[in-house]
Amino acid sequence: MPKIPLWPAAVVAASVLAAAPAAHAASPAATVTATPITKALTTKGAKATVTVANTGKGRLTGLSLRAAGLKGVTAKITGAKRGVRTLKPLKAGAKVRVTVSLRRAKSGPSAGTFGLRLRRGSKPLASGRIAFGPKAKPAPAPKPETLDGRYYWGSQYTLNGIQQYTLLFTGPSFVFTGDAEGSFPTCAAVSDTCKPYTFDPKTKALTIDGKPATIEGDKLTLDGQAHFLLGAPTPGAKWDTVLTYSNSSGLCPLYCNYFTENLTFRPDGTFIRGAVASGSGPVVDYASVPADQKGTYEIRADRTLRLAFADGKERIETLGIFPDDAGAYPANPSAGVVLDGDGYFDIRD
Repeated sequence: MPKIPLWPAAVVAASVLAAAPAAHAASPAATVTATPITKALTTKGAKATVTVANTGKGRLTGLSLRAAGLKGVTAKITGAKRGVRTLKPLKAGAKVRVTVSLRRAKSGPSAGTFGLRLRRGSKPLASGRIAFGPKAKPAPAPKPETLDGRYYWGSQYTLNGIQQYTLLFTGPSFVFTGDAEGSFPTCAAVSDTCKPYTFDPKTKALTIDGKPATIEGDKLTLDGQAHFLLGAPTPGAKWDTVLTYSNSSGLCPLYCNYFTENLTFRPDGTFIRGAVASGSGPVVDYASVPADQKGTYEIRADRTLRLAFADGKERIETLGIFPDDAGAYPANPSAGVVLDGDGYFDIRD
């Protein structure tokens, strides 16, 4: 498959480096959490309590809280001046609570998440989100006595980019291990992509193509590679998110080809696609940035995403949803999705 997701490993590596404390001093650390607004957001607004906590070992000064913004939603932070709330100094382990009111415009979303940013002086320190609207119902879990219908996905970093792995249990005897493109496959016999498996629901003993595998919660491990359970999309859902996919190929970093695609989904059912391709090597470097494309999208009952472009072209891709922090599979994907076996993630934070 030509597309190999790159962002998750790169983002995790960057986060680890950024969080590593200096040897001579403790790095400042803080968290921003919020009580959810459980009812649908209206034009009259609703309130949430935001808690800023000093989780580091030193005293924090110069703190300020502000809204990150969300199209169709406005926020009012109690005590803020020009949208910025100055916070009192916090000693190690201390917390401060702030009331934030959210209000949607007539065309704004009634459910979703609203971002907040915490700064120390002029530098970002932490971020948080206020969840609003009824909590999406989790996808129904498969019956414990069968793996039929479960869709697992995993990835691993290599010098040639991120390799992706698919395990799609198509029935009681076979698991599909290829690229699920366009529509979800079926397996009737053993092949290069259809492997036999056995599963004992009492002992949870699992073998795939004769190799032992383990299942722990939503994680399946085979040959040391972790795969994570994906949820089914909500048919007809309207998204409000930006999802990014990136890959690389070649013998990086000596010579390497890069590709990044951004898909912006709007609550009105429209999308914008932007892409960048570039490369480097011993002979020539190149970059290609085509014009953005627009169109409409549809989340379909057969677990696919249809992108209808304004020029008449279309893309139909199999769709799996990553769980949110609470372990549910939201109607609006807050963590990311897998399209035709490739990972797309919300990397705006």
